[in-house]
Amino acid sequence: MKKFYLEVTIFPILWKSITNYILDIKKIFTPDFVKQNYHKHVSYSLVLTFFAIWFLFAFAHLGGTGNFFPIFVGGFGAYGANFVREWYYGKFHDAPWDNTDLNMGSYGGII
Repeated sequence: MKKFYLEVTIFPILWKSITNYILDIKKIFTPDFVKQNYHKHVSYSLVLTFFAIWFLFAFAHLGGTGNFFPIFVGGFGAYGANFVREWYYGKFHDAPWDNTDLNMGSYGGII
């Protein structure tokens, strides 16, 4: 009997992205945290997503959604906002792309 192996090429890419996302946390404890302005991504995302989540809970009556919803909205909302920012500065100001900026912003949104 012939064995059938299904190879899915997206899994290694996802695994690498997930591990890079988790391992970027260590950059918070390095001098690059201030030098590369990662602290700005964390703090701005924290402040902006705090008010966005407060607005949703106050006016959209989402108080019964539990703890996962604000973490989800904060993390992905901040990631999306930082993604647009990275794209804008890369396209119009020739800034280099840095996934760590996206991850740091997402950390701020999760906090």
